[in-house]
Amino acid sequence: MKNLAACLLVLLAMAGAAPITYVKLPRLEATALDGTRLVLPDSVATYMTLVGFGYQRQSQDDIDSWLGPFRQEYTAVNQFRACEVPMMGPSIPGLLRGVINSGMRKATSEENRHWVAPFYGDIDGYSKRLGVEDRSRVYVFLLDGSGVVRWHASGRADSTGLAALRIQVAKLAAGGGE
Repeated sequence: MKNLAACLLVLLAMAGAAPITYVKLPRLEATALDGTRLVLPDSVATYMTLVGFGYQRQSQDDIDSWLGPFRQEYTAVNQFRACEVPMMGPSIPGLLRGVINSGMRKATSEENRHWVAPFYGDIDGYSKRLGVEDRSRVYVFLLDGSGVVRWHASGRADSTGLAALRIQVAKLAAGGGE
């Protein structure tokens, strides 16, 4: 029964019907702001990770509303990671990418630059695999140590959403999560 449910979720995600849960995050390769290669979910294997995807410049505050508290509460403990993926798209020319990345580097603390990786690839295809329907919203996905999405949300974090995230983190840290 669990396999059937997982297959249905994959099919729904592929159809763009709903954000994915309990399936591995689709592979994404990007260069982080510190110049290193970030490959999700491989680069965070063995870590519980919150990944935030933003599609618009003005979505930064919404991303920060999720990743800020998570970083503050959990990433000092070595088993947690927080990644941000600004979804830029392939149509941005190379020279302009450098300017954009430079601006993001200046606005990002040095300790977080390794975990911020603008994606200049096929955002339409990747977003569809994630189940993203509204690019005016940010999307956050909590991954377990195997890269499986165990929880997700969209939009700006509020106290209810952060409480739900904390509950899921506690369940995963205790070895559960379902």
